[in-house]
Amino acid sequence: MPIPEKSVTCKNCLTKSECFKELNDSQLEMIEEGRLEVTFNKGEVICKQGMLASHVIYIRSGFVKLYIEGNNGKNIILTIEKDGYLIGLQSLFGKNIFHYTAVAYEETTVCLFDMTALSNLLELNASFAAKLIARLNENTIRSYSRLFCLTQKQSSGRLAEILLCLSNRIYESPRFNLALSRKDLAELTVLSVESLSRVIKEFKEDKLIIVDGKTIEISDRKRLEMICENG
Repeated sequence: MPIPEKSVTCKNCLTKSECFKELNDSQLEMIEEGRLEVTFNKGEVICKQGMLASHVIYIRSGFVKLYIEGNNGKNIILTIEKDGYLIGLQSLFGKNIFHYTAVAYEETTVCLFDMTALSNLLELNASFAAKLIARLNENTIRSYSRLFCLTQKQSSGRLAEILLCLSNRIYESPRFNLALSRKDLAELTVLSVESLSRVIKEFKEDKLIIVDGKTIEISDRKRLEMICENG
């Protein structure tokens, strides 16, 4: 079980979210009082679907998957996120439970901010409220894009989109060491592991990507973007 600790304060944190940069020193002290800092190991659950949401969770470092747990044992991965992402914003503005499960893909440090303190700050600071709502809206639009990908694109288009997402947004490099398992990647693309392996093989043969163990390199970004766009 991760042990809460504090290595920095909200006031001197260099990795604080853009939303929290709208708070003055006294307001930062308000949320600092109820803040917990926790480090999770790879594979540990950060929050559980259906659990009471007493905190909004900010990813300070690491790599996380958010997914909905199905009754049939099959999960649907909503998104993969890294540092800077806020987990549980939906719970702040709506029903106060977590609507999905979050699991660490690698060692991940998070800050837990008390819901009541954040709700009070929404009333006190309009700029903070606007930035937080804008972040929630951004997440919603990204979910729409993912829904379109899963329902309208063929298997090659789905895999191309995920690989570009990993390269552009998560790892910020054309070459990256993939923390996801084949099963995770299959869930992300809503494919069977066998179908995923077939598409990866096709991408390798077409020289779109280079695969070396867990390392993937995008070798033909233009063609991969065309596949992603055309589905």
